[in-house]
Amino acid sequence: MQISPHLTTPYTLPLSTFTTTHYPHCTTFIVGAYIFTTPSPSPSPTNSTPQPQTLLLLRSPTDSYPLHWENPGGSTDPSDPTLLAALAREVFEETGLPVTKVVDLVAVDEWTRVRRGRGVREMKWSFLVEVGGGDGEEGDWEERVKLAPEEHCAWSWVGEEDIRKVVEGGEGIDADGEGHRLRFIGDQGRNLLKAFEVYKRVYSV
Repeated sequence: MQISPHLTTPYTLPLSTFTTTHYPHCTTFIVGAYIFTTPSPSPSPTNSTPQPQTLLLLRSPTDSYPLHWENPGGSTDPSDPTLLAALAREVFEETGLPVTKVVDLVAVDEWTRVRRGRGVREMKWSFLVEVGGGDGEEGDWEERVKLAPEEHCAWSWVGEEDIRKVVEGGEGIDADGEGHRLRFIGDQGRNLLKAFEVYKRVYSV
């Protein structure tokens, strides 16, 4: 897995060193990944330029925040050697797609929530990543997402303007054709818009 040079410090430090040295006040550490694709041009009367899309997963109806859309990610494990190793593990577990490059940091979020009657401090780092073609089967890699069914029940490639409508208070589109409209947890919709900004800057889209 390649890592952009400006991310090597501190994100390749041993995870225990990274968390205890820089964030001793936090108890839970979370990672998130933004995966993008730009559809191939297709003949159309408007000759419009294809726009980037990002991969979103629909949370299981039996999980917390049921049927909300999110980017891949999750909590670090004690066995993860580094924060970026945790990122790659979570992406593969939730999508079946191997991370080939960590490109840039998009957002860092910190919040407090109540667990078992006491407040705990949590932090989340979200990165723009590139992924490989899944399990090597023929066909477009974008269609070879393999979900972890206990966590997610659907996936979709979604464009920036559809996300922006939700962030600005509008009704979300039916993102998977099954009636599951776009809705996000907290500031995650705004972070998705930041991810589009970073993607377009990095790849000059």
